[in-house]
Amino acid sequence: MLVIFDCDGVLVDSEPLVNRVEAEFVSARGWSATPSEMGALFKGHTFEQTVQMLEARLPGGISKVAVYELAMAIAQVFQKELAAVPGVHALIAALREREIPICVASQSVLPRVRLSLQVCGLDSFFGDCVFTASMVARPKPAPDLFLHAARTLATVPAACVVIEDSPSGVRAAVAAGMKVLGYAAAENQVLLGEAGATTFTQMSDVLGLLGLS
Repeated sequence: MLVIFDCDGVLVDSEPLVNRVEAEFVSARGWSATPSEMGALFKGHTFEQTVQMLEARLPGGISKVAVYELAMAIAQVFQKELAAVPGVHALIAALREREIPICVASQSVLPRVRLSLQVCGLDSFFGDCVFTASMVARPKPAPDLFLHAARTLATVPAACVVIEDSPSGVRAAVAAGMKVLGYAAAENQVLLGEAGATTFTQMSDVLGLLGLS
C-alpha cells in the first residue's frame, strides 16, 4: 500500500490563509471579494490556473510583479500562521510505525509545498517523495500526477490510497484507478462522495478506513 496525501487542506490548514490573502489582493485591485468566494472559485486549481483566472477577472489584468507579490504574501502568511491539519502528525506516525510508504501529490508549486511542510514540521516525513502538478502534462482532475507518484514509487495504482479534500482531486484519483478518501471536515461531504470518495471528517478515522486499526 502507498498512501498519497494532497497537501493544502489535507496535510496543512492553508486554504483559509490563502483565501484571505487572495481576497485582500483582489480587493486592493478593484474586485471586491470575500475569502469564501476566493475559495469557491480557486479551490482545486494550480497556481498557474489561478493567475489565468485573475488575469481574466481583474480590471487591467495582472502583471508579473503582482503575481510575485501575491506569491510572496502567501509565503509570508504561511511562515507566521500556517499549522498542520489536526491529527495529521499522529496519522503519519502510525503509518510510519507500520512501515507504510507515504508521499505528497499537490496542485501547488513545489516551493510552496516544501515551505508548507517545513513550517508544519512535516518535511522530514516525506523527503523526496513530493510530487506537484508541474511534473506532469496535465494537473488534476487528470490522473497524471497520481500515476506519476505511483510509478516513481514502484506501486501499482490499485495498491494506492489517495487522501483528498476537493472533488477535482477525488476525480483524479478515481481516474487513476486508486481508492480515495475524502477529508470533509471543512468541505462538502456530498460533493466529495459524488466524485467517488469514501468521506471522513477526522484524521483519526483514516487507519480504520485503511483497515489498519
